[in-house]
Amino acid sequence: MPVKIVLNPGRHDRLDVSMMIPTPAGLADGGVTLNPGGIPGQAFAGKLGFIVPRMEAGKPVTLTVEPGTAPAAVTMEEKQDALTFSQGSELVTRYHFGERSELPLPARPYFYPVNQGGICLTREITPKGKPQPKIDHGHHRSLWVAHGDVNGSDSWSEEPGHGFQRHQSFTWQVTTGPVFCGFEEKLTWEDKDGKRLMAETRTFRMWRGVSGGRCLDLDVDFHAAFGDVKLGDTKEGGICAVRVKEPLQGDRTGLMTTAWGGRGEADVWGHRSPWIDYSGTLEDKKVGIAIFDHPTGFRFPTHWHARDYGLCTANPFAWHDYASGWSMDGSHVIRAGGTIPFRYRIFLHAGDCTEARVAERWLDFGRPPGITG
Repeated sequence: MPVKIVLNPGRHDRLDVSMMIPTPAGLADGGVTLNPGGIPGQAFAGKLGFIVPRMEAGKPVTLTVEPGTAPAAVTMEEKQDALTFSQGSELVTRYHFGERSELPLPARPYFYPVNQGGICLTREITPKGKPQPKIDHGHHRSLWVAHGDVNGSDSWSEEPGHGFQRHQSFTWQVTTGPVFCGFEEKLTWEDKDGKRLMAETRTFRMWRGVSGGRCLDLDVDFHAAFGDVKLGDTKEGGICAVRVKEPLQGDRTGLMTTAWGGRGEADVWGHRSPWIDYSGTLEDKKVGIAIFDHPTGFRFPTHWHARDYGLCTANPFAWHDYASGWSMDGSHVIRAGGTIPFRYRIFLHAGDCTEARVAERWLDFGRPPGITG
């Protein structure tokens, strides 16, 4: 039986809104169609994902959800401890999670490359077996999750004595779909001697690309599964961390922008903002990568450890550094059995921050259309 839902855009025009809502009662997992418009939808594990092409401010839209199928738009393939995410012939990203990966994996999983329109936005990583270049901050691996003080263990750098993130299993995988594909992963964080410090659930979804960009959703949940966990006050960390390609750096063609109008490292580093965008010129094209923090995440809006040399990380813990020596302690203890959540969206886009409508894109993520029905 068809199910009706009503979307209320609020006081804002909406364009190509990637939405994930609870699956309406009575709707089974699988492909669906939302009418009018024949919008492809995808129901899985209690969630319904779809992309609304357009809504006008103040005008609610009623959609009828019906079982149906649509051609697969995005795919995920696992091979040699890496997951490859593609749309048609376009490679978007790879997630390297184990030792069999063709790329070095000394400490923790990461995504590389991270492509928009066939252009890689993140710093190059050299495959195993080839001469490794001498670069600054070699632990800045494209797009990754890390923190420099977990019960005193360094899980940020790759200096002697660093900790590790160990892949345990994928609890679910969506390998193909008309709207999204992705995974949920279980990991353990360990110190240099293999002692387990905490558990993590990492969820990733790649959405079908839309005009001018694509959304990647990253959820990170830290679990104090082995006793209390103290996440220390240090700038050396980023729960969602990106190192952009050299031409995009703020000391080259790039510019960091925040929701409050901050521009460049002086206005960005150590400040709070719901989002940050890093845009510049690559291969004679204007492109960018934005990180969105969600209101349901820990310590929203996050502080940013972001530098003109290409680093951009969401780090809500480094209060002492950010406050320039004030007596503040940004550490946090997760008591045994407890959990803290982090919710991010990475928006890969053509154009600069304004042309890509980054502020509106955050609104679609952090303040999405209301839903009834």
